[in-house]
Amino acid sequence: MKIRRPDLSHYAPVGANPQLQARIFLLALALSALWSVQAPWRIARGFSALIRYRERGMVTHVAAYPQYLGTAFFGFALLGLLLAGLAVWNYASCRHGARTDYLLRRLPGRGEYHRRCLALPLAGICLTAALAILLYLLYWAVYWHLFRKATVGMEDPMSILLPAARLRGRGLW
Repeated sequence: MKIRRPDLSHYAPVGANPQLQARIFLLALALSALWSVQAPWRIARGFSALIRYRERGMVTHVAAYPQYLGTAFFGFALLGLLLAGLAVWNYASCRHGARTDYLLRRLPGRGEYHRRCLALPLAGICLTAALAILLYLLYWAVYWHLFRKATVGMEDPMSILLPAARLRGRGLW
C-alpha cells in the first residue's frame, strides 16, 4: 500500500517548493533532537560519578537539573529563528517577479496571502516547541530517576545537590 503524501502546495507561496521546505525542516528537527541527546548523557555521567564516589565513602555533590542542560536545546532555538526567517522569506518571495501578493490579496478569501506565507513556518515552530518540551520532560524524568537511585537510603536526599542550588531554592529544577 502506497502512502499518500499531503498536498502542501496550498500552504506555501506560489512558485515555492513546499516538499523541499518540509524535508529541510524535518532534517533540521532531527539534527536538533540529536544535538539535545547530550543532556541525558551529561546527567548519566554526573550521577555515575556520584555513585562511584559514594561507594568509596567520599562526599560529593550533584548539580541541579538546569545545569546539566547546557546547550542541549540550542538547536531548537536556532530552528525557531530560522523558521521565523522563512516566514519573512515567504513574504519577500511573493513580492518579487510576478508580484503574486497582488493576486493573493484580491482573492475572495482575504487570509489566503497570509496563510500561504505563514502556515508552514508556524506549523514548524509549533512542532519544534512541542518536541523540545517533550524532550525536556523526558530528560527531567531521566534526572529524577537517577536522583532517586543515587539517594536510596539517605535521610536528606537534597543534601547531594550543590550547596548553591540548595541555597537558591532551586532544588531539582
